[in-house]
Amino acid sequence: MSQTHSPLVSPLVDHVPGASTEDGSGVEGHREFLVATARHYGRPLIEQSIVDEGGTGVIDGWSHTAILVTGADAATWLNDLISQKVNAMAVGTCTRGLILDIQGRVEHAFGIAAVDDDTFLLDATGDSDAAALADFLTRMVFWAQVEVSTPALSLLSVVNPASAPAESPSTAAGTGAPAGAGVPGARFWATRTLGGHPVTDVWVDTDTLTDSWDALVADGAVPVGGWAADALRIRDRQPLLGVDTDERVIPHEVPVFIGDTPGAHGATQLARADDGPTSSAVHLNKGCYRGQETVSRVHNLGRPPRQLVVLQLDGSGQSLPEVGAAVLAGGRSVGRIGLTVQDADDGPVALALVKRQVIEKLAADRETGGNETPALTVDGVDAAVDPDDIVVDTTVRPGRAAVDKLKGKI
Repeated sequence: MSQTHSPLVSPLVDHVPGASTEDGSGVEGHREFLVATARHYGRPLIEQSIVDEGGTGVIDGWSHTAILVTGADAATWLNDLISQKVNAMAVGTCTRGLILDIQGRVEHAFGIAAVDDDTFLLDATGDSDAAALADFLTRMVFWAQVEVSTPALSLLSVVNPASAPAESPSTAAGTGAPAGAGVPGARFWATRTLGGHPVTDVWVDTDTLTDSWDALVADGAVPVGGWAADALRIRDRQPLLGVDTDERVIPHEVPVFIGDTPGAHGATQLARADDGPTSSAVHLNKGCYRGQETVSRVHNLGRPPRQLVVLQLDGSGQSLPEVGAAVLAGGRSVGRIGLTVQDADDGPVALALVKRQVIEKLAADRETGGNETPALTVDGVDAAVDPDDIVVDTTVRPGRAAVDKLKGKI
C-alpha cells in the first residue's frame, strides 16, 4: 500500500486536544508540509522548554515519508546514486545522504537506516519532495535487483526517550519497536539527535497512528509541536530544502551536509571497499555519482560562495521576515532567509544562506574590534549572525597546495 500524506493534514491535528496549525509567524500556506502537523498544542515555548530540561516529548512526523529500498543489489545500487557511502554500511546503523543534480546542487536530503543486508529505509521530508525522490529512485532501477516502495507508514519521534535502545550506538536502527517502548503498530525505528537531545524515530502503520500516539502520551511523553521542533532543528543548523535553502545550494554551503570543517580533511581519495558512511550527508572518498565533480572541486580547490548560518532577529516589532526574504547589508542583498521560529531562549531565529565574504568581514571585525561590516536587516527587521557561525576556514585547499607546489610557490 502506498503512502498518501499531504496535502491532507495529520489525523493527530483533530485527535490531540489543543492542537493548532497556526503560530503567528506567517508560515501557514507557504509549504504544505509545514502545516501538515500541529505547530503547537497550546504551549509552544513550554513544549520546547520541557524537552530542553530533559523531559520526554513526542513529535508528529506526518510530513515525513518512509521510502524502502530492498533487494540483493540495494547497497551497491544506492551507493552509486547518492553522496553518502553505504555499500559497506553496517546493519542497524543510520546516516544521511543527498541526491545532487549534474551541477552539484542539492535536490534531495534524507535520512538512511540500514535495516538489514538487503533493506534501507530512507526518511524523506515533505510530501512533494518525497514523491519526487521515490519517482527518481524508481526510474533509476533499470536492471538492478532492487525494489523501491513507499509503504503506508507514519513517523513519531520520541525526544529524550525514557528507555533508549539497549546497548545501541548513537545512531542505530531496527525493526519493530525499540526495547522497552510499547508502541502499537511499530514497524521500524532509528535513532538520531535533535537540538542536542537523543531521539528515537518510530515508524508505525498509518492505521495505528492515533493509537501509537496515545500509547506514548500515556507512558509520559508530552506532545511537542512543529514550532518547538523547528527551533531545535535550527539550533542544529539542519535546513529544510526549499524553505531554508534555494535551488542553487551545494553541499559545502551547509555544514551539516559536508561534515567537519572542510579544511580538516585532506584531498579527496578513491573509495575503500570497507569504508563505512560518515555521520554527515557527504562522503568525500567514494566513487563517482552525479554532482560529485562539484563536491571534489570545491573541496580540493576552492570555497563555497555562501554559508548557512543562524540569524538572530529583533523580535520587538510586530512582524517577522517571510521565508525567502533577502538578507541586506547596507541595503545590498547578501543572502536569503528561511523559516523564522520563536526559540524559547533566544527569541526569533532563522537559518539563512549568507555570502561567505560577509562572514569573513564579521570575523575580521571581531578579531580587530572594528565595525566595518554594515548592519544586517531582513524585511526591515534587524538581524545578526550567531557568533558560533562566524567561523572562517583559512586552510590552504589540498588541490591548491598541490598546484602551488608544482609551480614552486611553496
